[in-house]
Amino acid sequence: MIGCHFLSNQQKMPQNLFITDEVKSQLFPGHQDPPYEPSKVLMVERIRDLKHRPHWEKDIIAKLGLPKEVKSSKVVIVANTPSMCAQLWKVKHLIRVTPITFPQGLPEDGDAAGARLQDNGELVFIPKLKSDALMAATQSKPEDRRDYLDTDTVKKHLRLKWLMPY
Repeated sequence: MIGCHFLSNQQKMPQNLFITDEVKSQLFPGHQDPPYEPSKVLMVERIRDLKHRPHWEKDIIAKLGLPKEVKSSKVVIVANTPSMCAQLWKVKHLIRVTPITFPQGLPEDGDAAGARLQDNGELVFIPKLKSDALMAATQSKPEDRRDYLDTDTVKKHLRLKWLMPY
């Protein structure tokens, strides 16, 4: 056979290909891996099209809450559990998974006002956004604000500006 001549020339795979903890401690005395805390939540975004994909991959994407028909996908937040990771592993070629980190710490009392999720997975709290959210919550109606213009007033003002521009 022409295509199978390489099988006789193959060498055996070396037994010490993978470094174990015992070998690592002999090679690097005193070295200890830093502690790693996995993220509790993940940010998932679809990056590939589902056209010509099997139905089970489309079903998994739909269960995650990602839209199937839109090219630019929205982001969904999922828990980092073994069952969810198994589902994500099945469609890993279609999605981008980013762990969510909290550089400023977790919000106290579950207060998420002023929170912004960045593209790199950092959840940061911006004080101005928090104050704007509080101000919007305290105001009852937009009509009560002094700078509020209803549609009739805007139309009247624009019509006058159109008739007399200078």
